[in-house]
Formats: sequence, C-alpha cells, structure tokens
Amino acid sequence: MSSRGNPINTVVILVFILFLLLVPAFLKSNYWLHVLSIVGINVILAASVHTIWCTGELSLGTAGFMAMGGYGSALLAMRAGISVWAAMPLGGLLCAIVAVALGYPFMRAKGIYFSILTLLTGEIFRLTAWYYRSLTGGPVGLSHIPSPEPINIPGIAPITFDSKITYYYLIVVAALLSLFVLFRLQRSQVGFTWRIIRERDNLAASVGINVLWYKISAFAIGCFFAGIAGALFAHFMHLLAADASGKFGMFTSIYILIYMVVGGEKKFAGPIIGAVSLTLLPEVFRPMQEYRPIIFGALVIFMIFFMPQGIVDIPHSVLSWGRKMVGR
Repeated sequence: MSSRGNPINTVVILVFILFLLLVPAFLKSNYWLHVLSIVGINVILAASVHTIWCTGELSLGTAGFMAMGGYGSALLAMRAGISVWAAMPLGGLLCAIVAVALGYPFMRAKGIYFSILTLLTGEIFRLTAWYYRSLTGGPVGLSHIPSPEPINIPGIAPITFDSKITYYYLIVVAALLSLFVLFRLQRSQVGFTWRIIRERDNLAASVGINVLWYKISAFAIGCFFAGIAGALFAHFMHLLAADASGKFGMFTSIYILIYMVVGGEKKFAGPIIGAVSLTLLPEVFRPMQEYRPIIFGALVIFMIFFMPQGIVDIPHSVLSWGRKMVGR
C-alpha cells in the first residue's frame, strides 16, 4: 500500500484481494486454510502495533490486549447472550477503553519505559485470566466458544460459519477492513501528526500540538484492533487458554514486533509482509519449529545490519542495484 492515486499500486492491491478470495478454490486443505486464517489475525496484530509505533512508542503488550479482546468477546457471547457479531467489536472497544485509561500515565513514560509498562500490563491481563477461575476458567480456559450467527441474504442460502472456508473468508474480510481503516488513518491529518510527534515530540508540543492526546489516541486505536484480532481468534478456535506458552504469552508480543522490524517499519505494507512471511515460514520448515526463537533472533540481527529497511524495501534495493550495474 502506497501513495494515494497510484494506478499500479491500486491494480496490485485489487489483484491481491482477488487472489485471497480465490484461494479456497485451489487450496482444498483445511490445515492450510487454518494456517492462512492465523496469518490474517497476525496481520491485524502487526498493523495495530505499527499504528502505535507511528507516534514513536513500541508496545509489547499486544498479546495481553489480544487476550482481553478474546475473553471479552467470548464471555459476552457465552455468559451475557450477546450476538457474536456485537460481542467481537465490543471486545475491541473494551481494549480501547482500557488503553485510554492506561494511556495517560503510560505515555508519560517514554521509550523503553513505555515498552516495559505495556509488557508487564499484558502479562497482568494474561495472569488475571489464568487465576480468575470463576470467570475465565483459569488454567482450563474457555471451551465451546460459539461461532458467529449465520448471515441471511435474501435469495441466497444462509452463510454459516461451521467450516474452515467460511471462517477464512470472515478473517480475510476483517483483516482487509482493518487494514483499510488503519491505512486511511495513517494517511490522514491525524497520521501526519503522529509522524511529526515520532520525529520531534518536543517541537510538536511547542507549536501547540497536544502530544499526549495524540499518543493516547494511537495507543487506543492500536489496542482496539488487537482486541478485534483476539475476538476473531477466540471464535475461530472455539477455545481459549491463558498459559504462558500459548497465543497470549509474551512471546507473541515479541514476535509481532519482529514482524514489523523484519517487514519494514517505515512503510505501511512492511508489518503486513513481515506477518505473512514469518507466520508461513515456520509452517514450511515445521521440523525446525523448536528452533523458532533462535531463527527469528538471527533473522532480526541480519535485517538490522544488512537490510534495515526490511523486506518491503527489497524491490527498491534490487532496482537501485540494477541501475548501478547498468551505469557502469
């Protein structure tokens, strides 16, 4: 995704969307549809972290807010009897409200201090779910989380979410809508102000920009979409568990940050490419799954030293190298 009005980029995006919609027609494996659905959820998470990073702050509490959104949506559907279609955005809204409440004190701690605070907060959310047995099921977790209700379209058979294919389409649509909203935000006046704050927050404050408010807004928006990803995950998996080694452990937050760094944090498409590449890579090399932290760590070191702009910049680097070779 790049600058507005570029017809080539528009065509590329439309072709990519068409490809996503046609995937189930060629991919008959439920396993790979499951993996691609997880890819979509990770894309939303990576884009949410990138939104917060637009103000210059790195959040390491993504997994915690994902857990809050997942448990919030599941409990609203299971205990309160609310429709899943309403419970999922409410799970995201809960995360946004908590982010606003935490944002005022947290945003006064800049840099590494903010990152540590978000990391600890994410762990507090996870541990709360782990120990609050009467509400979340504790170590056992929640099971039999309901699917979204069927969609009734006049003249067409109801769309039910009882297969991997329909869930895949649900997550693809949710991911595309999330990316569209976040892309438009980052290209708006608000996004421009976020970037100014990231570059020179003291200068921004000196010209009358409410730096604290803008940082809190980015934090709340990022956490909202992390909650949406958690809600999608909950109703897709039909069960939730808050163990440290699972989806809500701190390693998830670190991996999401790695997606952004490896993909390229300076462009909107960077975290998306990073999430897709690094979610699929362990599946391709599944026998080496136990070495995933080592491989990811080595990959980050390599990218920092040799490709600091990330995977997203490879085409530009290749073109530049080609021009230099032709010019010799």
